[in-house]
Amino acid sequence: MHGRNTALVAATSALALTACGGGGVGLQAALLGLPTSAAQAPLASTTTYTSPDGGIYRNPLHLDVLLVARRDGHVLAQQLGAQWHDLDALGDLTVVAIRLHNTGKAFSDPEVRDLQIASDFAPKQADAEPLHHYYHPTYALAAVATTKLDGSCRPHLDPGQSIVVVLVYPPVQVPPAGIVWGRYQEFALRLHSGGAAAFGGAQLHAAICPSIRQQP
Repeated sequence: MHGRNTALVAATSALALTACGGGGVGLQAALLGLPTSAAQAPLASTTTYTSPDGGIYRNPLHLDVLLVARRDGHVLAQQLGAQWHDLDALGDLTVVAIRLHNTGKAFSDPEVRDLQIASDFAPKQADAEPLHHYYHPTYALAAVATTKLDGSCRPHLDPGQSIVVVLVYPPVQVPPAGIVWGRYQEFALRLHSGGAAAFGGAQLHAAICPSIRQQP
C-alpha cells in the first residue's frame, strides 16, 4: 500500500501466519503500531447476539468500537498469502478495532467477517472489476485477534470473557462525518477516525476472513 505507515508491517514481519486461523502465536501487541490505551472511550457501542442452540436462547455480546484508522498492509498480505495486489493503488488498508465481551450465560463463536463498511464509502474505482467484488459489500479481508480464530475467522468467547479483534478492510476514505459500519439488517454505527486499542499483553492471532456474500 502507499505510504510509510508500518503498523501492520511491523506486526507481522517476524511471524509465519496461516490463512486458516490460529496462527501468529507469540506476536507482541506493541508491534502492531496502533494507538493503545486502556482508558480510551469507545467510538461507539452496541449489543449483538449469538445462539448456541439455533435461536431459542439469544446470548448477548457487548461490542465496543475502539479504533478506526488506515494502515499499510503489504507484509500482512504476504504472510497470510493473500492476493490483494489490486488494492495497491488505493492506498492503505482500513482498520477497525473492536472489543467483544460475552455478557451471556453460554459460549459464543460470533461472526466477524460479516461486519461491513457501507459501500457508499468505496472509492470510485470500485464501480468496476477487478475492484468491485472487494467493495460491494465491503467485508473484512483479514482479522488479528487476542484469541484464536477458526477457519471462518470466528473467535471463541466463554461467558464473561472479553477479546479484541482488529478487522482489516479494503482502503476507504473516512470523511469528517465518519463511515457507516455494522451488520446488515441488525445494526449500523457511525464511526469517525481515531481511537485506541489495548491488548492486555495477550498473544495475537491472524487469519484471512473467507469471502461471505449476501444472498439475493
